[in-house]
Amino acid sequence: MADLKSWRLELESLIPDRKNQIDPPGYDFAIARDPIGMISTNKPRDRNTLARKQQALYAKATAPLKQVGMMCFMAWMMGNGIQIFSIFMTFNLLSSPLSAIMSSGEVFPRDEEWKQLDTLTPRALYCLVHAGQLIFGLYKLSSMRLLPSTSSDFISTMPVPAALEAAYTAL
Repeated sequence: MADLKSWRLELESLIPDRKNQIDPPGYDFAIARDPIGMISTNKPRDRNTLARKQQALYAKATAPLKQVGMMCFMAWMMGNGIQIFSIFMTFNLLSSPLSAIMSSGEVFPRDEEWKQLDTLTPRALYCLVHAGQLIFGLYKLSSMRLLPSTSSDFISTMPVPAALEAAYTAL
C-alpha cells in the first residue's frame, strides 16, 4: 500500500508572488485588505443618491393613485342604488383611505442615516391622494341619500321637506 503522505499538497506554494504583478487601474490594496473599515468611513454623501432616494419617496407617494382612481371609477359605475354590493363598495371607499392615512408614518419612516431627506412632502401627497378617495366616498354616501342633509334628519319635530322630484312608471 502506498504511503498517503506522498499525496499531500503544499498549498503555501500556490500563493502568487505580488512583486511581479502590477495592479489594475483603480485597484486599492487597502480596500481589498479591509473592505469593512473602508465602508464605515464618514465620506460625504453622494447628491445623486439623495436625489434618487427622494424620487423613490415621491414614486411611493403617487403609487396608490391608479388604485384610488380605479376604486372611484368602479364605485361610480355601481350607481346610486342601495344594494349590498354598493354598500360594501362605499364602506371600502371610506375605510381603506382612513387606514392608509393612519399608517402613513410606517410607509414613510424617518431615516436616521439620511437626515436631509424630505419625507414630509411625499407623506402629505400620499395622504392627499387617499383623502381624494375619502371625499369621493362621502360624495357617494350623499348621492345614495345615506348622509343627513336637512335639519329634519336631526330633529324629529320638524316637518320633512317636500320632494323636489317624482318618478313615475311608463303607461
